[in-house]
Amino acid sequence: MSERLDRILEDQFKGTSDAELIRRMEHAPDFGYDDEEYELNRRLKLGGLAWRWAQFNGRDRVEVYEPEAQS
Repeated sequence: MSERLDRILEDQFKGTSDAELIRRMEHAPDFGYDDEEYELNRRLKLGGLAWRWAQFNGRDRVEVYEPEAQS
């Protein structure tokens, strides 16, 4: 990831919770959440987590999970 882009998006989303980023992604039009996705990836990576799209009650939702360790 680009350090400059990291700083720009970190500043842009300062004060925005992970839950709010996820809500925005879930309600955005298709592929209209690039900045939110990038920032959520950055934040989750710091905590050793990742996300993926999953179906819950017939709707696409962001699922945060702990990736399996790679050997």
